[in-house]
Amino acid sequence: MNRRAVLLGGLAAMLGAGLASWKLRLFRKHYPPTPYDDLLNQIVDREPAAKLGATMAPAGDAASLAARLRARPKLTAAASADIAAGRMIEADGWLLPESLALYAMLAAKFA
Repeated sequence: MNRRAVLLGGLAAMLGAGLASWKLRLFRKHYPPTPYDDLLNQIVDREPAAKLGATMAPAGDAASLAARLRARPKLTAAASADIAAGRMIEADGWLLPESLALYAMLAAKFA
């Protein structure tokens, strides 16, 4: 076996390990399980979302928030639809789509 084969094999192994860790999300933050993880897992980092949600007036308990959010499409599509329909909420000086604000309020309940 020559040096080139060893280097290429090592490079391929590192690339494979990197892709596997990215696909399995090994290096992201992990949060304690909640009954609403199907919704909260759509938020990349819950801590800033929880801080934003804490600044808003509560829109009900977690179960009612989750029911409203589950009736909508995924976060990105729901936020785009809210912007197009003009459903916006002002929170801490920011103008947010309603869906994004509801997700932040839900995250604040589990921070």
